[in-house]
Amino acid sequence: GRRDGLGLGFRVGVYGLGLSRRASNGDILACGHRWKNVFFARKDNQNKLPYGVCFKISSGFSHTTQYIPCYRDHQRKFGEDYGSCQAGISNVLTEDLMIMGAPGSFYWTGTVLVYNVSSNVVAAYVDDDSTVLYGSYLGYSVGAGHFLHRDSMEIVGGAPQHGQAGKVYIFRVEGKTLKIVNETSGSQLGSYYGASVCAVDLNADGLSDLLVGAPMYSVVREEGRVHVYINQGQASMSEAPFKLVGRDSYAARFGETITDLGDIDNDGYPDVAIGAPQEEDLRGAVYIYNGRKGGVTASFSQRITGSVLGNSLRMFGQSVSGGVDVDGNGYPGNALLLSTRPVVMVEASLLLPASVNRSVALCHEHGLPAMCVEVSVCFRVKGKQVPGHIEVKFNLTADVHNKEPFPSRFYFHGNGTSNVTAGRVRAKHGEETCSMHQAFLRRDVRDIFTPVHFEVEYELGEHRVARAGPKISRPLTPILQQREGFSNLVSNKTQFARYCVWENCSTNLQISVVYRRSHNNVPYFALGNGKTIMLNATLANIGDDAFLPKLLLRFPTNLHFIRVLDAEEKYVSCEVVEENKTHVGLDCSVGNLYIPSLSKVAICPLRTHSAHTPHTLRPCLGLFCH
Repeated sequence: GRRDGLGLGFRVGVYGLGLSRRASNGDILACGHRWKNVFFARKDNQNKLPYGVCFKISSGFSHTTQYIPCYRDHQRKFGEDYGSCQAGISNVLTEDLMIMGAPGSFYWTGTVLVYNVSSNVVAAYVDDDSTVLYGSYLGYSVGAGHFLHRDSMEIVGGAPQHGQAGKVYIFRVEGKTLKIVNETSGSQLGSYYGASVCAVDLNADGLSDLLVGAPMYSVVREEGRVHVYINQGQASMSEAPFKLVGRDSYAARFGETITDLGDIDNDGYPDVAIGAPQEEDLRGAVYIYNGRKGGVTASFSQRITGSVLGNSLRMFGQSVSGGVDVDGNGYPGNALLLSTRPVVMVEASLLLPASVNRSVALCHEHGLPAMCVEVSVCFRVKGKQVPGHIEVKFNLTADVHNKEPFPSRFYFHGNGTSNVTAGRVRAKHGEETCSMHQAFLRRDVRDIFTPVHFEVEYELGEHRVARAGPKISRPLTPILQQREGFSNLVSNKTQFARYCVWENCSTNLQISVVYRRSHNNVPYFALGNGKTIMLNATLANIGDDAFLPKLLLRFPTNLHFIRVLDAEEKYVSCEVVEENKTHVGLDCSVGNLYIPSLSKVAICPLRTHSAHTPHTLRPCLGLFCH
């Protein structure tokens, strides 16, 4: 094997020590897998059989029970049967079961031992069918979880040397034997697939999922990988389409250890820590991945490096433990005495009126009536052990979908004419706190047809949490929960009100046209007598507001469009459109994006006439709106 010790809890390879802890009452299982039974014989002078020894220690260290599960009377031969089993190299302690890996059993084929402390029965996997190959190291890693049913307990055993690619087995306990119900295999020779396993309900469906470490998986050299298997029911494990890779660092051995931290981000799904002890030139790192409804995030949410804890620290992440609230802040996940920061859940809302009445001035600016929108930004905060008030900082933006180069239609009074304003609130746990803002409508707004979108982006401000538990470290500042699909940006929209007098909001646009000479007012136009004529078109709306009205003119090609008089003042813009060889089109957008009810707009396009091409002047006019 590559190393001396492995446990799903702490592991100290030099002394061959593996530790695991029962979450319910704090009992500890401590194993020394290198413990040897030394006896003397006449022929060999001295024999040493590395059985391994385990101690179950009560949470108050008041009671200790010793177990040597591989001891057999008259056992004399090294390697044979359980003669060199090295029990406890990995171990797990559940409510009723002590699970111990014994990879040296049966000439290093390996096995998994399960001792039921209630019934005093020891069960083991016996490879009668040679399913597990010699030298597989079965039991190098062990775990336990609910794979078949929510109320059953199955056993996991890793065999990282099986076929040199590695395997992981899921067993069910039948009396004194373990039966295989599922197996997964590594994909690369020498990857040490199965060196670590973690049974954890990633998607909170009541069934355990499985993480398998392959710390020597190599692209260049031993970057390491963690395989993810989601339980489909009845221990049918479906491998995720991705593998966890950490930072994919050279010789990091990512996946050396994997542990269930519990729900440290308070989103209802368990989270895990994965060690990469040889990353950064043996300084090491621990990566945090979050459980989600679909399983687990493909990228890590946090990376803790050994270098930040001191230059002398080496192999940080070689052993990782979780589920212990060492500082009394209400969060279960603590990795290597690194406390979990309080997690704050923020529910944000942005409240706007359903519509904007541009004819009613609800506000005052500089002592004068002004049209505005009342905007409410509201926050509700929740979390464990977060007393007092939480400060939330935010930026509120008006008319975010406004397109350049046109200015925003709304602005905030406190900062001149900007459409962005900043604020902060101090919200109390479980209570909604709101901040009110007035967004003023510009006087020259033309676009009252498209909706007005508002956005608020927020983050946590300064806050320190008073510690209620043991004061073993400085108070920790809270962080914002990053749950699945999370965004710290909230949006809402409103629109300009449209008030109708007629049934079905009907418009009634009418057009009248008069030809005029540009220099005199004679009622006719003589060919060759002047080159410029003017068309006076009057649009009258005797119905409800007409939005986005357009005037369409079609005239012979011997007339050429010059311009529209007072176009900017009347908000008229025209575009020449080629129709065919005999006619030219002129499409004109009219008004401030709409023509109000009972109003008129006069349009006067100037055109030149070619005297060399006689033609009857019969222009065609059309009008439409939304």
